[in-house]
Amino acid sequence: MNIYSISLLLACVFNLFIGLFVYFKNPKEKVNRFFGIYYIVLTMWVFGCFMESSVGTAQDALFWDKILYTGCILAAPLYLHFCYIITGKSNKSKLLYFSYLTAIIWLIFNFSSSLRPFFINDVVHKYWYRFIAVPGFLWYVYVLWFNLLVTMMFVVLFKYFLHSSGIKRLQAKYLLFAFLIMISAGSFYFLLLLNISSPPVDPYLLILFGVIMSYAIVRHQLMDIEVIIKKSLVFAGMFAFIFGIYIGITLIISQFVAGGKIFSLMISALIITVTLRPLENWLVNITDKFLFQKKYEYKQILRAFIDEVVTVLNLDEIVNSTLKLLDQTLHPYTAGVFILNKVDDKFQLYNSSGLEDKDMVFTSESKLLAFFKKTHGPSVIKQIDGITGVNPEIAVEMTKLKAVIALPFMLHNDLIGFISLGKKKSDEEYTKDDLDVLLDLARTEAIAIGNAQLLTEAAQSERRAAIGTMAAGINHEIGNPLNIMSNKIQVFKLARQKGLFKDKPSEGILDEAEKALDECLKQTERISIITRKLSNFAKPSKEFKPDLVNIPQEVDETLFIVGHELDLERIAVKKEFSAEPQRILADKYDIQQILFNIIRNAGQAIEGQGKIIIRVMPTRDGKVHIEVEDTGKGIPEDKIHKVFEPFFTTKGSKGGTGLGLSIVRQLVRRNKGEITFRSLAGIGTTFIIAFPKAG
Repeated sequence: MNIYSISLLLACVFNLFIGLFVYFKNPKEKVNRFFGIYYIVLTMWVFGCFMESSVGTAQDALFWDKILYTGCILAAPLYLHFCYIITGKSNKSKLLYFSYLTAIIWLIFNFSSSLRPFFINDVVHKYWYRFIAVPGFLWYVYVLWFNLLVTMMFVVLFKYFLHSSGIKRLQAKYLLFAFLIMISAGSFYFLLLLNISSPPVDPYLLILFGVIMSYAIVRHQLMDIEVIIKKSLVFAGMFAFIFGIYIGITLIISQFVAGGKIFSLMISALIITVTLRPLENWLVNITDKFLFQKKYEYKQILRAFIDEVVTVLNLDEIVNSTLKLLDQTLHPYTAGVFILNKVDDKFQLYNSSGLEDKDMVFTSESKLLAFFKKTHGPSVIKQIDGITGVNPEIAVEMTKLKAVIALPFMLHNDLIGFISLGKKKSDEEYTKDDLDVLLDLARTEAIAIGNAQLLTEAAQSERRAAIGTMAAGINHEIGNPLNIMSNKIQVFKLARQKGLFKDKPSEGILDEAEKALDECLKQTERISIITRKLSNFAKPSKEFKPDLVNIPQEVDETLFIVGHELDLERIAVKKEFSAEPQRILADKYDIQQILFNIIRNAGQAIEGQGKIIIRVMPTRDGKVHIEVEDTGKGIPEDKIHKVFEPFFTTKGSKGGTGLGLSIVRQLVRRNKGEITFRSLAGIGTTFIIAFPKAG
């Protein structure tokens, strides 16, 4: 056995481990199956080369040459198929069918004793380190066929690289690089058959190919395989070291010490015993450093998130960003956030990843909820450093959640929700360190969710209070049509009582009655429009629904609601709108609440007579600007930094919760807008809101 054959054996073992690990990780996934099968075929090719370089007779070499070419023939269509799957292309390509059909033909030529001479004529020990095949004339046709498939593989991967972005582009880059390495390794072998002497570096290139694929799998989430590749890398490294030590010492001692096999074995065993554990630790650290940095970074990332999330006052943002962060750090198969619905007294799934049942709920009869309320602690399937696994009843509910760990959101000793996490995609178990960070996250999430719910409830409360202040204006608007209807009916009844219809024919009386009814219907429709506007404005928004919103139209609707209050305060309103419609993509109810709060605040900032100017205009950077300028008392310079803080108000005797502008900022941000203001004490304030203009 020479150094070339040893390197081939290492390449063989290394790539076989990668293929088997990926395959058994998820054999139901087509991409995993083809990846694993391809690596087994590649191993067959490499193992054939290893045996062909290790045997002593041409007859033995001829047998292993057939094994070698079996792997070589099957590798091309299988890798092309793998490229099609990984890039999302159709598996029904005519070229794919052609590649498999011709591969079968080549296999027939490879194994048929009568046909093989046309393909491979013989094997000879031409080079010092191995036997090599003597090609027949059909071998050159085979090389053309092989190169055609290789070209197609490159085209498929390169197109995928050009048209992908983000993590997909990184994956494509490593696939391309690994592909070129693999083709280079094959090229060195083919050059030998063409009598072109080349350095025996193909085994090392194959090892490099495996390393690059492992890096892409682990670092850039190709096929969602994580720690399992790390284990194979560590094992392969240790195997290579032990094998190398044993072979190296054996060769050295056999050269200088006669009959030293036992002696060499003893020395090898001693060296391996002393160095094995440090070697293992070194390999683990190296793989962690270069392939698993996130394992050491995620705790810092989570803790930084914990510091920030408590300041977020939007429930959607809290939940969505939490799930996203957990997916990027711990990589659980499933994650779900459940929040208490106070009206129904049920814990409903607010949002999740990996859970198919989006309508999952937990009632007061749940054993898991009872456990949370009693212990205030986490629920785990398996024991984690002193925390005992849950009983079978709770385990059934955890299985329903596809979870191995669940943590409660406790606020003032009340359970307001919980989060469930499935197994890690890396197959690592959750550790005590993981649990410590997750418990900190759950405690902070409880505070953040509680604050967001409080703000939402306060927003609705303020909205209802604002609706109350509109009552006088709405009463005025509805009073006019009601008076007209009442007058029409009373006039008709009075005329009838006084006998004014006595001498009129019945048709004339019916005409008078019809005129009165028509007017009543007209006024009823007017009332209906008014109440519909009020109902739409007062209706709470249950979910975020972006749609095309015409800003000038919404300003008019808001002024209709709040206009009477401004009239009573003798505040004039001037509108400066651009001629063309200014539409944005936003939630209609959010925009109504934003405009209502800003315009009403402007009115309340004015003492006595004053003026509000509302401008709606496009900007050069493709946005819609809304400006609300008032001639009020302005904001003192030392209070400007507090304007958007919850519960801060300058309304004084006019009241107010101080939540209006805090809510406005949250709603503006939710609709991808920006809000700023300028103010001078004693002169007035202008609020400027900018939204991206709808295309």
